[in-house]
Amino acid sequence: MSFSGFINYQRALLDCESAFNKVNLHDEEGYMVRFAIFSANLTNFLPEIPVSEHAEMFRKLLTSLAFETFDRNVLHISEVCSLNGDLKALETPGAPSIFCTFHLGSYRIIANLLIKNGHHFTTIVKKDVYKQQIDSMMDYTNRMKQTYKTNSEVHVVSAEDPNIVLKLLRELKAGRSLLVYLDGNVGASDEKLEKITFLSRTITARKGMAYLSYVAGVPLVPVISYRKSDMSNVLYMGEGIFPNKSVPKEAYSQRVLQQLFDFFAKYVANFPEQWEGWNYIHHSLQTDETSLSPPPPSAYRRLSYQFNEHRYSIFDLKESPVLFDKRYYSTYEISDSLRDYLLESPFSNPKRVLGKPIFQELVRQEIII
Repeated sequence: MSFSGFINYQRALLDCESAFNKVNLHDEEGYMVRFAIFSANLTNFLPEIPVSEHAEMFRKLLTSLAFETFDRNVLHISEVCSLNGDLKALETPGAPSIFCTFHLGSYRIIANLLIKNGHHFTTIVKKDVYKQQIDSMMDYTNRMKQTYKTNSEVHVVSAEDPNIVLKLLRELKAGRSLLVYLDGNVGASDEKLEKITFLSRTITARKGMAYLSYVAGVPLVPVISYRKSDMSNVLYMGEGIFPNKSVPKEAYSQRVLQQLFDFFAKYVANFPEQWEGWNYIHHSLQTDETSLSPPPPSAYRRLSYQFNEHRYSIFDLKESPVLFDKRYYSTYEISDSLRDYLLESPFSNPKRVLGKPIFQELVRQEIII
């Protein structure tokens, strides 16, 4: 795309951002619940980001998702994108690979590039996405093929298909590549999960792609995209990870999954406002409520207390005040008077104001600290 073409693209995104900034998000249905989950996930995985910055970061995330939606209709999107890293897998459409990516930045650029470069590939999506978007996906593919005069063939399969692993193995054996979004963590109910470290927490991840790589003898290729401050896109492709048949399949799967998530964690940490996964990563989070130890006796004898906003948030749900526990993703309906009291933090002598039973429960649950 020419310089003038990039300027037009940049201007379109700025117009999109301007329109988005005029929206009062608090009036949008479900906003407070979505923000509470976002804030909880940010607190659990990137605790170094102050809670006071979460609201602005959530707005930036929603803006980034609006940009991504716009980019879906830009056939020339790869022309406003810098390509970096090891591009061998992208440039050799005849050799099958498993392209692994995250929902970060303009995350469909990789599909655009695969079609543009003539790859025959299969992508995996959630069942509801398949039902809602299959027609638009196929229309986009056909328009891309006409624009770039490519014979690329794209198949789309549902991640919840009980025979998904066998079907994908057949695709690889037929010389087709795969495009998978590892952070979606959706698959057949009986697919085995692996515990791995992601940022500061332990999550479970599906190891089907690592298994397919090992059995089919094809490389796993990590690829990520992100948007720079000038609105231009960057796509970085890591080195292909080839299966090592000298180690057992289980050991290979665990090691390579951790390696892939370590690769993506760096980009999520650097561009947290561009990662869609904040909306659902808690479904993969390993939590254990039985590990909660009671506070020490001194916690009940402090001179002053404050609301624990690092762990809890308060919002109205169906006109009733709700206390949301960011650690365990639990909600508790509370009275209007308790909500008003907690929002007046800091406070002194809460035992006298609230009564001993309520005070002790608030301290025990670390709602006031």
